[in-house]
Amino acid sequence: MATDPVSAQRKLAHIHLGVDGGAEKFFVRLSRALAKRGVEQIAFIRHDRTWRDELAEHCDVRELKFSRSHFKRHFVRWGIARDIRHFGAGATLGWMSPASKWLPKPGPDMRTFLRLGDFPDGFHTYGNVQNLIGNTPEIIRQAVEAGWPQERAHVISNFVDPLPDTLAPASRAQFDTPDDATVLIALGRFVERKRFDLLIKALARLPETVHAWLIGDGDLQEDMRRLARDLGVENRTHFLGWQRDPSPFLKAADILVCPTDDEPLGNVVLEGWNAGLPVVATASPGPSWLIEHGKTGLLSECGDTDGLARHLLQLLENPAEAERLVTASAARLNEGYSEDGICAQYETLIWNRGG
Repeated sequence: MATDPVSAQRKLAHIHLGVDGGAEKFFVRLSRALAKRGVEQIAFIRHDRTWRDELAEHCDVRELKFSRSHFKRHFVRWGIARDIRHFGAGATLGWMSPASKWLPKPGPDMRTFLRLGDFPDGFHTYGNVQNLIGNTPEIIRQAVEAGWPQERAHVISNFVDPLPDTLAPASRAQFDTPDDATVLIALGRFVERKRFDLLIKALARLPETVHAWLIGDGDLQEDMRRLARDLGVENRTHFLGWQRDPSPFLKAADILVCPTDDEPLGNVVLEGWNAGLPVVATASPGPSWLIEHGKTGLLSECGDTDGLARHLLQLLENPAEAERLVTASAARLNEGYSEDGICAQYETLIWNRGG
């Protein structure tokens, strides 16, 4: 069944195999923003995603079992392609490398895109991918360096939703944190590259009035609890678990910290700016692309506990500098990472034959 080019012009299919995290939040956010602009969408996702109902508010959701069996995979891919044709979409957007296996075959009635929020690790499953979208220049640089055609590689960053004025901050008392404490907040999975250990070590060098909120979960969480005990900051290190919406916690905090060794974008930097927080980060690829050191945030070398602690102390001792960073980062966020601007880039690439 051929797709009517007029009806397909504003119909988009998504394939997303993710679980929970920043990439999933942006997927829901972007699809909602495109829906507000009149784009009809269908999404193929795994069963029991926590964000399924939120996505279904503006998108036709199909929950599937994505089999690892080479034989069964053909039937699943065929079913997805059939449903996309019946829906009438003229473009499909896969999210992260695992989705590349399930993209329909491109052709006159179908354009295919793969959106990466992390560095590529090879193209062996990219046979049906026409265009790559990376949310930082470094992702695309590495893809092109590895052999992906430059003319089919595009950089489009993320955006964040403005926090409502009526949003209430999370209760500090609920997490054994004094009202007059300075709260550092960090978000992410407890995995090695996120370097929560760096933040805990830096906390041990800061005044007793400074507390840290760590939001997330993962295999290394118990190791981080043990480190906090060993360094004598157990009572100032608070593990808040994974939070579907971290906005109230950001609003209750004072400084956002991104201590990662390897962060392609650092969506948490945008979240921090959006919440009106000064940002202290390590110079991994994403944060060092987003942040202009000394103007929109402070950057130290990856793995440098002394540098991270020094920059945090710098803001503690100079509230005026922290406020200056907040003002400049708010302007940067509005200028380069607004919903309208990012959606316009997606629409131009997908429907105006920009790729």
